Amino acid sequence: MQILSHSNDKEPLHVMFKTIAHIYDSDDPSPGASRELTERAEEVICSAVLDTRKPLQAAGDYLLDIRIPAPDYTFKRETDISSAIRAFFLKRADEIHRERRLSGRVGLREFQLTIAVCVPALLGIVACDPFPHEPLAIILQNVLLIFCWVVIWQPFQSLVFDRWTLAEKEKVYRQIAGMEMRVLPA
Repeated sequence: MQILSHSNDKEPLHVMFKTIAHIYDSDDPSPGASRELTERAEEVICSAVLDTRKPLQAAGDYLLDIRIPAPDYTFKRETDISSAIRAFFLKRADEIHRERRLSGRVGLREFQLTIAVCVPALLGIVACDPFPHEPLAIILQNVLLIFCWVVIWQPFQSLVFDRWTLAEKEKVYRQIAGMEMRVLPA
């Protein structure tokens, strides 16, 4: 039996669960150390880390302090819960990494489609330019301009905003998996 030492210089992030059922997914029959966490547990732990001053440095600066009801506490549960949290967040980080790669591939395809659609639309806008006083030409020009903006937005969303969000989420999940943890009775 190995007793894990915990640094006293790390600031604890307190996470309290009223029951073990709030930690483990009830549909997962795996043993404790490899069980999936509930969405609630994922959210509570993520929120605790994201509410810190330095969420992307959590592994080095903070200690994840998990509290469970005293009757449910055993040393085996302590190691199982810590292992399950680490495994779960590493698995989720890998899933997010794959999702980010897919988002990039989809974004590049969307960009190609955008060029294929916007070039003719821009030519249509230029073709309407010699008719500044024709209502139909003005309407067509404005519709094509709005159409271009709409088509341009999606690849920009996929390639920039979605990928950044996923990259940050992946970093936070990897930080959580790398954090020092302790499970104590409440």
